[in-house]
Amino acid sequence: MAALATVLIFPHYSAFGERNLRYLEKGEKQPLKVKKILNWDSLGKRHQSSPDELDVGFEFHFQNKMDKEVRITRAFTSCGCTVAKLPKTPWIINPGQKGTIPITMDLRGKTGIIIKESTIITNLGTIILTTKVSIGSANGSLVVKRARSAEERAANLRLAVKNRQAVFQQDCIECHVKPTIGKRGKQLYATACGICHDAINRAPFVTELRALSKGKDKAYWNMWITDSKSGSLMPAFAKKHGGPLDDLQIKSLVAYLTRIFPREIKTKKAVQAAATAKVPPLK
Repeated sequence: MAALATVLIFPHYSAFGERNLRYLEKGEKQPLKVKKILNWDSLGKRHQSSPDELDVGFEFHFQNKMDKEVRITRAFTSCGCTVAKLPKTPWIINPGQKGTIPITMDLRGKTGIIIKESTIITNLGTIILTTKVSIGSANGSLVVKRARSAEERAANLRLAVKNRQAVFQQDCIECHVKPTIGKRGKQLYATACGICHDAINRAPFVTELRALSKGKDKAYWNMWITDSKSGSLMPAFAKKHGGPLDDLQIKSLVAYLTRIFPREIKTKKAVQAAATAKVPPLK
């Protein structure tokens, strides 16, 4: 019998209050003993990446050890750079049945320690699967992204006022152009839009898109992404304006923002509301 892998424990709080999440190293195995609706090999997996890794894939293995079926209806992730792949939904997991959920993280343009959550929605509740990657440098040391100072952010703002397309030029290419190469849909949103609009320390003039998205149609998103608008600081992403996106990428981004993005927001709010609801006192 193969030796069981060591499970490393790190203090961790997920968005849903879980603590002391047990991370299993990528590729290592242990019995399906972690109970969260289904039985899992682990609810958290981690990996120390090499400098040349652009993507890292994890597999979460499970089995239904109950006497009733479990229906997995959908999955959404905390960031577009992470994708949890399901077969055709609803995915019916019968008693005794085993399965695997592959989760892929895109590491392009990222540094330091990256932690992402994938929420699996079932008829019996939600399951949070956490993936953690430590991104290493060429000499094996951990790369820690340096936070920009207030002075640097002010300088970037002045540069954007003079030329809003500057975000796609010179030193900015590493963060705002290269990570978008080959991306479509949700992953493209994360690398092209989320990097600014979802940033914790985003500039005051950068809109929070989730608050803005309700009722917006394809024409709205297509206009802003392709050409932007005169007098605004939003850059134009189309290649004809010096941006990084081709027509197919823009089309996929517009489709994501009009069809999937609003549903993700609605689902996420519902899950968070259910998780934070007060538990009635015992009688």
